[in-house]
Amino acid sequence: NLDNFKYSSESSLKYFLVQVSASILVLFSFLNSFILINSIEQLMPTSMFLFNSAILMKMGAAPFHFWYPEVLEGLSWANALLLMTWQKIAPMILIMYNFKLNLFFILIILMCMTLGSVKTWNQTSLKKILALSSINHIGWMLSMMMLNQSLWMLYF
Repeated sequence: NLDNFKYSSESSLKYFLVQVSASILVLFSFLNSFILINSIEQLMPTSMFLFNSAILMKMGAAPFHFWYPEVLEGLSWANALLLMTWQKIAPMILIMYNFKLNLFFILIILMCMTLGSVKTWNQTSLKKILALSSINHIGWMLSMMMLNQSLWMLYF
């Protein structure tokens, strides 16, 4: 079907642009710390904020979720399954290695849980419901990291 191809191309382009933007932010966060303190072993607080924001954007967590439901809507079911599962493992591991409970992560957790559940109420598209459910579950996995850094894998 030609319409499915059109939406697939649009979804692929949106996904690519978001991932490239987030990757640029990751590189910028490391370069920022390297220029200011001449080390990338310990990121400065602003660089850590940029790094975590970029990783959360790559994962599609709220409030960086603006792209996620639309991209998922245009994908095939097999690609949607990959985006909702495998594409979240690497970012979650990166967050796990530098997870420090602070106000930033508490706000991200609350936004993921709230937006993921409230936006689902009036949806009729199954793929959008799954996308918003995935955002909600990111909040639950991040809250599991507060208890035990390995517990999120069991929940995943």
